[in-house]
Amino acid sequence: MRIQLFEEHNAKKNAFSLFFITLLFCFIGGHLRFPQELSLFWPVNAIITGIIVRHPFLHETRSYLASFAAMVFNDTVFSGWALTAFTLNLANLLFVLVAVMLLVKHFQHDSGSERITSVLRIFPACLLGGLACASWGALAQQADFNAGLATAWGEWFSEQFSTGLMLLPFLLTRGGPSLTLRQCMQLHKLLPVITVILSLIVGALMGGAGSLTFPVPALVWCAIVLPMPLTSQVILLTGITEIILVSHGVMNIQGDDNLLPVSHLTSARLGVATIAISPLIVAASMDAIRQLNERLALRANYDFLTRLLSRSGLYESLHAEPIHPARKVGVILIDVDYFKTINDNFGHDAGDSVLEAIALRMQQVVNDAGRLCRFGGEEFVVVLFDQNPDKLYSLAESIRQTMAKEKFWLQGSTVTVTVSLGLAHGRAGKATEWHRVINPLISAADKNLYQSKRNGRNQTSPVDDRAINSDVA
Repeated sequence: MRIQLFEEHNAKKNAFSLFFITLLFCFIGGHLRFPQELSLFWPVNAIITGIIVRHPFLHETRSYLASFAAMVFNDTVFSGWALTAFTLNLANLLFVLVAVMLLVKHFQHDSGSERITSVLRIFPACLLGGLACASWGALAQQADFNAGLATAWGEWFSEQFSTGLMLLPFLLTRGGPSLTLRQCMQLHKLLPVITVILSLIVGALMGGAGSLTFPVPALVWCAIVLPMPLTSQVILLTGITEIILVSHGVMNIQGDDNLLPVSHLTSARLGVATIAISPLIVAASMDAIRQLNERLALRANYDFLTRLLSRSGLYESLHAEPIHPARKVGVILIDVDYFKTINDNFGHDAGDSVLEAIALRMQQVVNDAGRLCRFGGEEFVVVLFDQNPDKLYSLAESIRQTMAKEKFWLQGSTVTVTVSLGLAHGRAGKATEWHRVINPLISAADKNLYQSKRNGRNQTSPVDDRAINSDVA
């Protein structure tokens, strides 16, 4: 059972949901604080930003007030702060406001080029949100805790910038194409993830400023091989791991010279933030290429007018069909009778509407029994597997009678449209690909179709070319 936390026209429910989500992640972030320092991770700002961007109807004053109230409540109750809870959390609210305003209009579409543009906007959104948050937060921290302004600013900015860049891509790309567990266990999918893990280990062992960048090639490999939602998850986990390793002294990014004027943790956060964006851009580009390929395949494999398989789509679909010598296959070739007369008397638009209606009626008859294809012009093909000639003939007659039974409405007039059918049946035999079996069967069905035309149309000529008596509807 799926629980829907947010509803567009339920303001009270939305406010309560935001309050409790904010409170939960404030509580988690609060327990990741170092003594006398900011939290190791403060995920709540990025999470609230992601929620509002994914649900634009939450982009209103009451939503921000609900989140701010939860932040203040958490710090008042669990940290013992009073006025400080208001001043510090204004910094958190600034990050959310700035990031949402830069992102909310750009994540409403799924097309490839728009997705790349949207993902690229995460970087400036986190940058500007981090700057606004750090500027207010450092001033508030200096006033309340006598912290050094430059040090406080660096800690605020590096944490918000890095956490935003790690979390927002993961939150905003969910719901896209992903992989099943079986697909994830394939070696070529696992190798880039394993390489990321190994590069983290090598970086921790070698140390130095460059150790943070060791996973970058592996992350780019993930971006090329894996779907974008999964890539963003790997980037998130990699960034979190590096920050934890640095904070616990396992990964020494400054070496022995200690030349950097900022703390190890601030440096690590900034490094992780800049590292995250490169594989993210690659992932967005690969995602756009995959979407483009899918659309091109859709256009090639489906007929635009009838929404049936095209001829190339039929042959492409046969690749997934198991083949063995004894497997039976049948073909029904269908041609609309006197279709040229319909075009001549009523126009090509009327002819197109007839083809659409015929396709719909045939789909209702064939259903999942076989593959239905617009073979060209007014010709259609049905391919069925594992059926004997009698079943093939029975389905063909159902199609023919369905066409003739109900008249077509054309420009204020009712018109009877019939079809002629030819059948063919065979086995895979020694063939290793189905198109080598189907093509000769279509030729045989075409000869039987010609027999139906020659005998007066609105008929089905069976596999053995023998005339079978049937009522003509």
